[in-house]
Amino acid sequence: MLKLENITMRFGGVVAVNNFSMHIENNEIVGLIGPNGAGKTTAFNMVTGVYTPTEGKIIYTPEGKDIDITGMKPEHIADLGICRTFQNIRLFKSMSVLDNVKIAGNLRMKSGWLENVVRSPRYNHERQIIDEKAAKLLEEVGLSEQASDQSTSLPYGKQRRLEIARALATDPKLLLLDEPAAGMNPQETQELMDFIRQIRDRYHLTIFLIEHHMDVVMGICERIYVLDHGNLIANGVPAEIQSNKAVIEAYLGVDNA
Repeated sequence: MLKLENITMRFGGVVAVNNFSMHIENNEIVGLIGPNGAGKTTAFNMVTGVYTPTEGKIIYTPEGKDIDITGMKPEHIADLGICRTFQNIRLFKSMSVLDNVKIAGNLRMKSGWLENVVRSPRYNHERQIIDEKAAKLLEEVGLSEQASDQSTSLPYGKQRRLEIARALATDPKLLLLDEPAAGMNPQETQELMDFIRQIRDRYHLTIFLIEHHMDVVMGICERIYVLDHGNLIANGVPAEIQSNKAVIEAYLGVDNA
C-alpha cells in the first residue's frame, strides 16, 4: 500500500529524517514510534504532501499500481485516498458535529461551482448522498445523538472520534493517525483501540499511526518502526520492539556506569 524509499528531510543544516525506508502492506496497522523530536511527524508530513522530501521517493499502491506521490500537493494526495488526523485536534469549531463530517464529503463531489449556484439535479443528488453518508458515519462511530451539537462541546475522546469520522468521509484507503490517544484517560484509550480495529475491518483500511502511548502501539499494531534523531533504529513485531536494546536506550537512556 505504501513504500518509503530512502527518504530524507533537511531543514537547512538540520536533518529531521535521514535515509528512512519502510513499507506498509494492504489492511495492516503499522506504528511509527520514537522519542520527542525523532522525526515521526516530519515523516507523516512527507507522506501527506506538507513537505517534499529532500531525497528519496514515496510510492503509493492503492490498487496494485505504483503511484509516485513524492512532492505531490496535499489535496491531490487526499484525492488518491490518503487522509490523516492531527496530534492537536483540528475540528471546524464553529460547525456542528454533522457539518464537520459533511464538509469532508465535498472532496468526492463531481459537480462544479456553477451547478452549485443553480442547484442542478446532479449537485442535489451528490449533496443528498453526502448528507446520508455523514449521518451514517456518525451513527457508526457513536455520535449520532450529538449530530447537531457544536463540535467543540464534545468530550475529548469523542472529538477524536469525530476527527476520525471526518477523515473516513473522504473514502480513504490509507488512514494516518497522529497520536490519536493523546490526552485520553485509560477508559477512552481502550475504547479508541477497539474503535481503530473496528474501522480497519469495517472500511477495509490500511492504518499508519504515530503514538507515544505504548499500550496502544503494542496492543493494535502488527508491525512497528522506531525512529531516533531521524534515523531508523529498529523495526519488527511488537514483541521484538519491546525487547530491542536500541529502542530501550532511545527511550530510557544509557547507564554509562
